[in-house]
Amino acid sequence: MILVLAVLLASGTIVESRYSTPVAKRFVYGTWWFGSFLVLLAVNLFCSAFSRFPWKKHQTGFVITHLGIIFILVGSLQTQQWGVDGQIGLREGEEGHVFQQDKPTLYYQLGDGAVEKVPAAFPYREPNADHPLMVQMPEGGLLMVDQFYLNAQKTIQGRVPEGKEKAYPAVHLLLNSSFVHENQWLFLGHPDYGHLDLGPASAFFEKEGDWKKRLAHGAKDVSPNALAILLGTDGSLKYQTRYHGDFGPVQAMETRQDYSTGWMDMQFKVADRLDEAVPEEVFQDQSLEYQKDPEPALHFEVLRTPDKYSGWLGYQSQPVSFTLSGGEIISVAYGPQRQELPFSLHLLKFNVGFDPGTDKPASYASDVFYIDPEKGTQVPSTISMNHPLHYMGYTVYQASYEKDPDGKFTSVFSVGADPGIWLKYGGAIVLVLGIIFMFWFKNPAWGKKENNA
Repeated sequence: MILVLAVLLASGTIVESRYSTPVAKRFVYGTWWFGSFLVLLAVNLFCSAFSRFPWKKHQTGFVITHLGIIFILVGSLQTQQWGVDGQIGLREGEEGHVFQQDKPTLYYQLGDGAVEKVPAAFPYREPNADHPLMVQMPEGGLLMVDQFYLNAQKTIQGRVPEGKEKAYPAVHLLLNSSFVHENQWLFLGHPDYGHLDLGPASAFFEKEGDWKKRLAHGAKDVSPNALAILLGTDGSLKYQTRYHGDFGPVQAMETRQDYSTGWMDMQFKVADRLDEAVPEEVFQDQSLEYQKDPEPALHFEVLRTPDKYSGWLGYQSQPVSFTLSGGEIISVAYGPQRQELPFSLHLLKFNVGFDPGTDKPASYASDVFYIDPEKGTQVPSTISMNHPLHYMGYTVYQASYEKDPDGKFTSVFSVGADPGIWLKYGGAIVLVLGIIFMFWFKNPAWGKKENNA
């Protein structure tokens, strides 16, 4: 069993180094079989020690050592099941008591009712169309999850509008080169999906007249390499390219025909177009790449007679809301688990020190008040990298920070609660004592071997 444990830990280390800690947690450390193995190991150790009962004096160290290992394993399992590990970010002058744990959760709310939570990590079996996750809503109706991708890529597609949905002219643009493969819909006039940013290049979909006005004003927001798909007054499509700051002529184009952008070996075409379209988020399953954290997504469906609504939710994407025929609004969201601290943190000032002559941070700390609403107390404290705050069973660490555009700082704290920590510490002490006793009480057989020699 020790050999198997060594192989499992080595596998987890390799997975974590090649991918990320969340991937190693999902496929190794957080699995049911890894936890079951630790339980089996504890039973094995107990039986190994108990099989020598009644114990002799020279076996004292042996028994104590095994007892210490069992304490450590029990404490680790307790931490795995009931431990808390999350983050909370506060701006200077802000107060908060809600932190986020990396435990994917599906939220739904009917009207102004209570926000309901459904665990959505799916560590044992991922839901699909044949075996969906089904949740009976307290107010009546059914919430289903019939598709789940551990790592998903979001794309925006155009669909025909339903009812009074606001629609836009749209084109389905394909860009291909030896380095870039883009498959994207562009919606004319949409604030978010009217253009595509490719880093050193960009693509636009605009009315021909609006594009001419943009160029007349200097085209300051157009990258040196750019592609513009233009909608003429007669409904025809045209295009114009820009390469190293120089614009080419405006040319007519046809759908499903390849054209060259003039930069790199990039080819493009409009695969389809719709006079009226609504942008819709669609997710596709993607394989995990090395050094990449998974970006999960799920497909849900709400059934509440006579209404039916379905859609996709990306992790930490914007909540989706829709109105039922009775006028009630249902909101659905997917993201980390939100949990409340029994006390509040108020960030007074964030302090950062830099290495001399550089902009590299050498140290940073947060001056805070921790506020107990039940006792009515407000206590000042400084949380730094090596000096966390311990209060009411929680430990608050200084994790990182961000500088906001207005010059203020956002301090990011790690929040942890480890119910198994004393078992693990105690087990470690007992383990060391057992080893000492093993050397202290020598086995009488050693002396016999020396005499025989």
